[in-house]
Amino acid sequence: MRSILLSNIPHYHHLAEALYGAGILDRYVTSTALLEGQSAPKWMPRVWRRKIEGRRLKGVPQGVVRQIRSPEFLQRSLPKMKLISPERGDWLNNHLFDRLARRSVERCDIFHFVSSVGLHCARKAKEFGATIVCDVRQEHPAFQRRILEEEAERFGLQAQVTGSTYERKIIEEFELADFIVVPSVHAKRSFVAEGFAPENILILPYGVELSDFHPPALVPKAFRVIYAGSLTLRKGAQYLLEAFTRPKLSGAELILAGPIDPSFKPILARFEGSFKYAGVLPKLDLQALYATASVFVLPSLADSFSLATLEAMACGLPVIITDNTGAADVVEDGRHGFVVPIRDASAIRDKLEFLRDNPQSRLEMGARAAERAGMMSWARYGSKAIELYGQMERAPGTPTALNTQIAAI
Repeated sequence: MRSILLSNIPHYHHLAEALYGAGILDRYVTSTALLEGQSAPKWMPRVWRRKIEGRRLKGVPQGVVRQIRSPEFLQRSLPKMKLISPERGDWLNNHLFDRLARRSVERCDIFHFVSSVGLHCARKAKEFGATIVCDVRQEHPAFQRRILEEEAERFGLQAQVTGSTYERKIIEEFELADFIVVPSVHAKRSFVAEGFAPENILILPYGVELSDFHPPALVPKAFRVIYAGSLTLRKGAQYLLEAFTRPKLSGAELILAGPIDPSFKPILARFEGSFKYAGVLPKLDLQALYATASVFVLPSLADSFSLATLEAMACGLPVIITDNTGAADVVEDGRHGFVVPIRDASAIRDKLEFLRDNPQSRLEMGARAAERAGMMSWARYGSKAIELYGQMERAPGTPTALNTQIAAI
């Protein structure tokens, strides 16, 4: 079996490593990666060095990897120079990466690509007779659009749906694919609701880097609530802020970390003084943040699978998440933390008060969360992916013959 993997998202390095180790990866087309023996340039600011170091690719030789760096550079730099909007930067990155990567597509049995960057490449692979696998990191766009429009109306804001400028391209990728891979039951449901055949939607849960995320040696004494993720309406931070401040949760501290969406700034302004902002942290620096925390909260409205939730669990934190994040697949309510309804600040408040007032239960939940996360390594993710590839090889072009449960948790 011969395969090509196309992705500009760093955590797919783990998939490349697994496929190459199994002897079935011919080529990996990606953006910036650190290969064996390489290190981030010393002249870079520390935050960027840490980001680059978090993109290390292990065990895949340079001859198999093709890096296409310019689209990401333009995506990040042009909006900062106010030449284009961030949305337009994403559009440029997706289209340019796809066009430049097309020259790297050759005959293969399986062409596996991440949604939004592979339409033109997948068309070429289809001409060669390859099985097309579209890997989708989010719910179906229609689901996200509906829920974000509802949320914007609730807060009197203008709805800004990320990816709307290239949604047509994404839909065409779905239509072209023989199989769609999603990371959770929640994400799969959003596709089935849009008319996709359930047997063609395969579940492959993400993993966590256990060497980077682990319980701290010392348990913090202060009750500290941590949120890590983009500060947007979609991630539901507005409901955590409401839960924490009305009235203010006594004996507690709230830390927010992550990039701030411009449209979310008016909401943060309403709660000014009630939280501390830790800034945008490289993934490799999150362990230190989690080591100071008591609980991790991510009340997402639309989130196909939160990697941050798994990382916090691996650090021994109980979590409070919603049933609209795919990470709910790995969190047993009342055992590893709590799963609450979306848009329910009262439920979040109740769980925060319980964890504050019951430190022993909090520690026990955190220990069980770490144990659960320990079962969700990236090595497991890679093994499940190889199982899927084996099924595809035995049943080429016949999605209904697949056992769609082999990658389930």
